Amino acid sequence: MVEFSYEVLAVVLMIICALVLSGEYLWLYLLSRRNEEYNRRHRKIAKHISSLYDAILYAANDESRQKELEAFQDYIGEDFERTDAACVHFIYIRENRKGIVEKKGEILDRILEALSPVEFYNSKLENGNRYEKCYAMRRLSDFSAVDSMEGIETYLDSSKQDLVYNAAMALSKLGNGEAVLKFMKVCQSNKKYSYRVISECMKSFTGDKEKLVRRIQEECDEYILSSAIKAYVEEDIEGLMDVYIAAMSSKNISLKISATKALAHFGKAENEQKLITALNDKNWIVRLSAVDGLARIATDSAFESLIQATQDDEWWVRNAAAQAIVNRDFDLVYVERVLSGYDKYAVDAVKNALYKQVKMNGGAFQ
Repeated sequence: MVEFSYEVLAVVLMIICALVLSGEYLWLYLLSRRNEEYNRRHRKIAKHISSLYDAILYAANDESRQKELEAFQDYIGEDFERTDAACVHFIYIRENRKGIVEKKGEILDRILEALSPVEFYNSKLENGNRYEKCYAMRRLSDFSAVDSMEGIETYLDSSKQDLVYNAAMALSKLGNGEAVLKFMKVCQSNKKYSYRVISECMKSFTGDKEKLVRRIQEECDEYILSSAIKAYVEEDIEGLMDVYIAAMSSKNISLKISATKALAHFGKAENEQKLITALNDKNWIVRLSAVDGLARIATDSAFESLIQATQDDEWWVRNAAAQAIVNRDFDLVYVERVLSGYDKYAVDAVKNALYKQVKMNGGAFQ
């Protein structure tokens, strides 16, 4: 009977581990080579596609242009990778080379007709694998394929998260507010969809944003409404100010912060009292947001409130208020009032703001 040996077991385990590691390294090497080969082939195709576009766009006459167009069609044929590369290059020209679009618009229309991108991506949407379906939806939105929305909408009910996400993104870009609202309701019940996804979907929406936010206010929870306000804060949608004002009274701190920031962004004197009230909020981020709004308003009463804010318990609020006063008080009336006061924290905050501005301006105060 063979005796059990720990030494033999250790050697066997070491050999097994070495084989497993070798297998993993080999797999990674092959995967790397495969990706490298794909990238090399894709770059070659993209380069050739680009030259074909140039040949069509800058052909000497219509006869030679027609020949180049036929050569273009022969090259892409039924090949997915080549056709997709041609479509991607078309999008690039349309979005980044405005001069060509203006001068060669009629020729680009002929290329688009030859490409038939909507028909091409619709076929992938119907018959492709999951990856191809997701990709096709996004490309269809790039080509404003509104007639394809019905087919894309079916994937909002999919059990596959990637299909739902890409369908929502495509429909958002196509301006389908009902689809975006439906996706927002999915997001509020499925925490796998992050804030980044929600924000990305809303920012890509090309439809009526004010109407969408009001629908979200009526039908979604406060987290989704807060996300919508954050997404559109730079849009300056004045019609939503009543939504922001109402949300500032929310007990949901995230919603309150978003609403205060949105209202502050307008810098309108009519909202001054609301922002002054927000300076007394328990949450320091709300107070900080109110400081930003009052700095934009810059009335006498706004400056008075900013002076009070330089005495805030939170350093960030004091510093922001001091910086706002220094930046907007061109006659230094309010700056001198703070410096001659007895609040050490306020004085330090304003001095720090002054030093910072002098340093930024090369030793001069502006």
